[in-house]
Amino acid sequence: MRSSPLLLAALVVVAPAGAQQRRQPDTVLSLEVDWMGGAVNYARARGSGAYWGGEVGVGGGFVNRMLLAGRHFSHEDGPSYETRDGYEDKELIEIVHLGLFRRGARSERVTWDVGARASVFLHSDTSDDDPAFPLFVGGYANLMVGNRWVKVGPRILLGMFSEGGGVPARELGVYLVPLAGRVSVGW
Repeated sequence: MRSSPLLLAALVVVAPAGAQQRRQPDTVLSLEVDWMGGAVNYARARGSGAYWGGEVGVGGGFVNRMLLAGRHFSHEDGPSYETRDGYEDKELIEIVHLGLFRRGARSERVTWDVGARASVFLHSDTSDDDPAFPLFVGGYANLMVGNRWVKVGPRILLGMFSEGGGVPARELGVYLVPLAGRVSVGW
């Protein structure tokens, strides 16, 4: 009977430490959302805290900012590495995208993705009444913070934006979506 209090004390001390360690899920299915858009992504574990996956999405990027672009896609009040084309009221909104990524999940609270992405955008400005549909091919990164299954954070895209039409445009761009969210389930 004397060993019972010692056994109980050992369980109280050891149980919380063991309860805090959770097994990393082998598969994670996520729904990502930003203002007026979303994506579904699927990732498989490839080592401790490492996942590889793919993503498909529609809409989104309405609350965005072109951080750097050339003459055609740059905002009139933002940085540009070329002389701007003079048109104003530029909008650049992602319509659909496909992506492949590597996700790092060293803790339950913080994850990051880096990957390749191809997108179709909607682009308009004061040059004419017809919107254009430029393509994006490049890389992206995001950092998500939250709890085990719900996280939020920014996303940044870096790559080539190209648009056909009367005066074809092809330029390097850095595009920011300041806030996106992710809800995940794993098994």
